[in-house]
Amino acid sequence: MPKENLSFSKLASPSPKSGLAGAWSRPQALLDLGGNVAVWAEQGNAKALSQPLRPSPWLVLHGGPGGSLSASHVAPLRYAGLPWFGFDQRNSGLSEDLDLSVIDLQRYIDDALDVADTLEIKQFHILGGSWGATLALALAAYRPERVVSVVLRAPFVPLRSRVDAFFEALENVAPVYFADHFGPGARTSTVCECFDVATPEHLVELSIAWSRLETALLTGEPLQNSKSGFLSDTQELGLVRKYRLQAHFLKHDCFLGAADWDKLVAECAQAPWKLSIVQGLADRVCPPGGARMLSESILRTSLIELQGTGHLAQSGAMLTALSEAVSQHHLPA
Repeated sequence: MPKENLSFSKLASPSPKSGLAGAWSRPQALLDLGGNVAVWAEQGNAKALSQPLRPSPWLVLHGGPGGSLSASHVAPLRYAGLPWFGFDQRNSGLSEDLDLSVIDLQRYIDDALDVADTLEIKQFHILGGSWGATLALALAAYRPERVVSVVLRAPFVPLRSRVDAFFEALENVAPVYFADHFGPGARTSTVCECFDVATPEHLVELSIAWSRLETALLTGEPLQNSKSGFLSDTQELGLVRKYRLQAHFLKHDCFLGAADWDKLVAECAQAPWKLSIVQGLADRVCPPGGARMLSESILRTSLIELQGTGHLAQSGAMLTALSEAVSQHHLPA
């Protein structure tokens, strides 16, 4: 669809009747932003859209890097009846791939702003989870005047020590299986180097291994000794695409070195937008320490901690807490 014929009101579809309905096999629009970017938008309910109280829509940022926008990410906004828009990030989901050499954090920030500009959205709230929370903070610090408020789920803190701890957690899931694929004691640098030098066949093996270990960490279920189920060529290529992108970002500390991260957090601490963080205390992928670190540095943060809740967006307690948080952000100050 040509940019000049597009706006949020033209693109946004009515909200579905079910808050969790709507897994997408095709985008509502493909925007040519130097490579096609897949975009979706929904109107929210009639009351939320009534003038002159029409709220700014929510920009939804998915995790990864290498994930894709899904119904679970937007469910809190659907339950709250609020308008939203979102997109699959570069080299993710239904968006077009670019060479990894031109992919970095700033490219993702620019894409988000380009999508908002194309949809004629001057200001927006942000809902981001995991890596999407990192991207949300970077975007909100870069253009604070565009951002009304921010809600984060289980923020990923891209400090090398914390990423190394993530790979240690993967190793602890199945030490022998981990060592067979990445080497005993492998951490960020080694795992990323494996992806840099791997043959196409080895990339498939590495990606399947990372996926299986991460799934076990997410669910808390032991890694089965048997081989993973049959994957089609398309599924294998999808895993390679996802984990090559993750390795690219993690190799470069998500383009936020320690000093850059400290500067980003300091800028967020001075920004005017409201901030809430929802964190599961049983999260083994992005443990509670990251959310607490942010809340201690950004003093206006409202931190909601959920007992017995893990990382996934679709858990009942997480969905309820996020829906309440986004609703609170629309109450008059």
